[in-house]
Amino acid sequence: MIAGWAGFVVLAVNPFGGLLFAIPYAAGVLHISPWIAALIGWPLAYVQVALVDVLWSTLSRWPWWARLIEKKRTPRLERMASSENMFWLVLVFGTILGPWLVMAVMRYAKVSQRRIAVPMALSIGWNAAAIACASVYAPQLIAR
Repeated sequence: MIAGWAGFVVLAVNPFGGLLFAIPYAAGVLHISPWIAALIGWPLAYVQVALVDVLWSTLSRWPWWARLIEKKRTPRLERMASSENMFWLVLVFGTILGPWLVMAVMRYAKVSQRRIAVPMALSIGWNAAAIACASVYAPQLIAR
């Protein structure tokens, strides 16, 4: 039982697949509702955002990393990140591109985690709800 839950946690935190694998796994192996799995997996999927933020902050303390990033940074990306539509872009595309990748790009553009926390959390939430919905209703539609 503990191994099953550990598998769910590892799948939910995984940046490649994440909730797409974790929710059906929880329904099939742990025998819990996909809706409950989505609620449990939602904060677990956000761990990758926090991890990228912490690692970026750690790397930013090293002078060679700061020089490398400053040399490669473009004003175009910073303008895009500071646009008024960034909330909606992160909300819609945050989980499609990968929460960890969106956080890395935002940190590259000098945007803090606080600024994208709400749209990213909502993005992960709607993604989890869509996967749970597919896990519940897709088998019923296929069986027909």
